[in-house]
Amino acid sequence: MNKSYRLGLTVVSGALALGALVATILPAPSHRSAAQEMGDHPLPLGSFSLVDSRGNSITDSELGTGVWIASFTFTRCPSSCPKITEVMKRLQAALRPGTGVRLVNISVDPEHDTPEVLARYEKAVEAHPGSWRFLTGPKDAVYRLILDRFRVDVAESSPADRAQGADAVMHSDRLALVDRGNVVVGYYRPLDDQEPDAPKLLLARAKRLDAPAWVRGLPVVNATLNGSCALLLLTGWALIRAGRVRTHAACMVSAIVVSALFLSSYLTYHFHAGSVPFLGHGPARFLYFTILISHTLLAVSMLPLIALTVLRAVRGQFERHVRIARITYPIWLYVSITGVVIYLMLYRLPQSPGG
Repeated sequence: MNKSYRLGLTVVSGALALGALVATILPAPSHRSAAQEMGDHPLPLGSFSLVDSRGNSITDSELGTGVWIASFTFTRCPSSCPKITEVMKRLQAALRPGTGVRLVNISVDPEHDTPEVLARYEKAVEAHPGSWRFLTGPKDAVYRLILDRFRVDVAESSPADRAQGADAVMHSDRLALVDRGNVVVGYYRPLDDQEPDAPKLLLARAKRLDAPAWVRGLPVVNATLNGSCALLLLTGWALIRAGRVRTHAACMVSAIVVSALFLSSYLTYHFHAGSVPFLGHGPARFLYFTILISHTLLAVSMLPLIALTVLRAVRGQFERHVRIARITYPIWLYVSITGVVIYLMLYRLPQSPGG
């Protein structure tokens, strides 16, 4: 093997080794995931009709046009509900003006929490009209929606439990993330001290779901561009080995254009949708971060190498061009292939064990 190729492969191997080292010392995630992602099995809520704090009927058709975050509390709750409400207030403050994400509180004490009671409570917690809604309705309808559709707990406490200090209504403290079409795509535990990242994960995913369709489709575009670049690099290598210099040059220019398009698309996606966390555990987590770290390190170093390689070719310094190209090539190919692998692990493989 040519010495220059060996140097390029050594750089790749070193980046992999460093990535593996860093992956081993990264703090392990909680034994329970802060997010229970529903993956390919979201829960459809079906049809329902509730009433808001102004007495208006709120149906599934109205809520189903956007992304919303549901909480389950009641106004006279002295324990967990005020804490959940504080989390919702922070989410309200973090959501950018004009966002399509809505906050929806469903009362688990609908007989007490009439529209008039909810209107006073809404004002007391400084909820923004239209962006944070408080809903109630007939008790049977509310409980069916919570128990059978959201599949979270709610039950009136027994007199004995209340005598011992229990709340009037026992209910889940989880927040549910609901996508367009009223399908539950995840649950989050914002009050669990072992899961401090739950609100951050919830907010990040809600923003991604709320992004325009063309933005949500960019990860597929990015993976396609990375895969196309890898194919162009392999083709270009085969062409130069066959002595077809002009065709090789055209192929490598195409690879540069595709890489530039990828970078533009990648930055656009992360500007609109932010970063996507990896929620996998065990060997998958180690493998993912090993690949991600090595990919990132080599992607940064690849840019000046490509520029230098092209510059030497343009200047006609072909011997020097070949020497640097044999270093650039394995690094560039590795970055392109692992870009596809990262996409598959992050967006296509099941990550969360649930729970």
